[in-house]
Amino acid sequence: MISLRRLVRHPAPLPGELPLSAPQANLLFTIAHNNEGISVKELAETSGVTPGAITQFVDALVARGLVMREGDLVDRRIVRLKATPLAKDQFERFRREHLTSFAKVFDVLSNEEIQQLIGLMYKVETSHTMKDKVNA
Repeated sequence: MISLRRLVRHPAPLPGELPLSAPQANLLFTIAHNNEGISVKELAETSGVTPGAITQFVDALVARGLVMREGDLVDRRIVRLKATPLAKDQFERFRREHLTSFAKVFDVLSNEEIQQLIGLMYKVETSHTMKDKVNA
């Protein structure tokens, strides 16, 4: 898996864009996939990071115009984090370029080989999912 990961090219930032660190990218990905917004507490819980550390990362993302803070409509004590249109545009470009690069890695496989690979990956995943349920 690590060897495959190395083959996939990550898109370079456009002129004027600063690259994101891996933790920033992961947090932004989580924020962007929560259309209604996510609180710092929820983000900390899903990321396994302290709320204080999340706040520092979020401050940097806000300063770059990638995340905005909004008050919660139900509970005014809660601040929801949302991806800005700029962040969504950058994610869409990244997603397209990443998928194109990923697809090129597998161009050497026939459709039959790809189906075989999918079946094998599914088998590995379900095997471990079942073990996790038994051990829970």
